Parts: sequence; structure tokens; C-alpha cells
Amino acid sequence: MIQIRKSRNWTIAGVTSFLLFLALTFAVMLNSTKLNLFDTSIQQIIQKIVNPIQTNIFAIITFMGSPLVDIVLTLGIALFFWHTRNRKTAIWILITQLLGDAIAFFVKEFVQRVRPTKQLIPDTGFSYPSGHTFSTALLCLTILFIVLPDIKNQKKQFVLAVLTVIWFCLVAFSRIYLRNHFPSDVLASLLLALSWWTCMYEGYLHYSYQSRFI
Repeated sequence: MIQIRKSRNWTIAGVTSFLLFLALTFAVMLNSTKLNLFDTSIQQIIQKIVNPIQTNIFAIITFMGSPLVDIVLTLGIALFFWHTRNRKTAIWILITQLLGDAIAFFVKEFVQRVRPTKQLIPDTGFSYPSGHTFSTALLCLTILFIVLPDIKNQKKQFVLAVLTVIWFCLVAFSRIYLRNHFPSDVLASLLLALSWWTCMYEGYLHYSYQSRFI
């Protein structure tokens, strides 16, 4: 019963996130005036706090939150599960991250939104959605819902959960601060990551439940 309730909650979260992502994507492709005002207003607020020291810090954060680094960290987590003989979970973790990054890249190439002007740290490619934010979100979700349950110490669980959420927020904010992405790019990445991860996680929960009776 608990497993079914969990699956139902994730279904609602995933469907809601995906619908919001689709709505946001259409708004971007239609060059919505309201969406542009939303992005511009946030950019103007952040512009007031820009300084060289913070720029250097966020440059480091954005590098550490890059898809390549996320994949390396995900590989490390997968190897840990593989080493503990939980090989199917290890494979699931890798597929979720790698295939998810591929989907985000496809969306980016399909929408082809131009990046913001006056980037503090130049970046290439299209803007929507943010690959850094998407990839980091998948990594953080994996830590929160796959890694944490294996940690028995509740204090360690809490600390790691807090650090994980803070790290995601820092990476997401760094992309807007450095003007590599519009705020809506980052929001879209979170929504897409939630919907994709939910889809994969439901399969994971279903398999885990079925395995009890095999």
C-alpha cells in the first residue's frame, strides 16, 4: 500500500511538471512578452549584486555543476552500487543520467533559444533549457532518493540532504548570475528533470516492489 501511494504521488508530480514544462516551452517558442518581462526583471535584480569576487566563485560553481562533472559523479555513485552487488540499481542510475542529458540536449537543439547577451563567462550553444541545471537536478534527485535511504545515520542523512539541495540552488543560480541562461531556462530544466526522473523512478519503484515476490 505504501509503495502504491508513493508511485501515485510521483505520477502526479511528474505529470504536473511535464505539463508546466510544455507550457513554458511553448511560451519560449512564441517569444511571450510576459515571459520576457519575467526573465528581464530577475536579470535586472541580479545585475545589482554582480562583483568580481562573486563572479569568480560562481564560475567555479558552474564548472563543478557541468554535465560532464555530473556524469563523472554519477558514474562514481553507480560504481558504488555495483560494488555492493546492487548492479541493476547501478545500471538504472547511469541510464537515468545519460539518457536524461541526451533528452535535454535534444530539446535545446529543437527550441534553439539564443543565450542572453553580456555573459560574464562566455558560453556556447543554445540557451533553453539549462544543461547544467538539468544534469545537476538529476544527480541531486539520485542522491536524495537512491543514496540517502542507504545511510542509516539520520543526522548524516539530514546533512547530506541539506548540502545536496544547497548545491543544486547554487548551480542553478550561477547560470542566471553569469547570464549564461535566462531564469526561465533554469526553471524549465528543473521541471524537465522532475518529469524525466519521476518517469524513471516509478519504473524503479515498480521493479523493486515486484522483486520482492520473485
